[in-house]
Amino acid sequence: MGGVKKSEKRLKKEEYWKKLWALTDEYKKAVFVDVDNVSSQQLNKIRHKLRPIGAKMLMGKNTLMKSSLTKKMTKPEEGDEDFQERSGSWK
Repeated sequence: MGGVKKSEKRLKKEEYWKKLWALTDEYKKAVFVDVDNVSSQQLNKIRHKLRPIGAKMLMGKNTLMKSSLTKKMTKPEEGDEDFQERSGSWK
């Protein structure tokens, strides 16, 4: 029997998780904003204005962002499956 295949949805979530972690390593400051009732045209204008100053915009679900950042800020324990990976870069 082979390993369990991950769904496309799960793979996208893992990619988002990695992208968010990479951005937290690259940038020291972040702003979280609720974008209810904001048009795509308005968001496009904001992204366009962020480019010259080197800022990035990453949109995502609250729960996914919270769980990713909580995991990032938690000190790795020796029994964790990603201990080797995170022990060197944990802050």
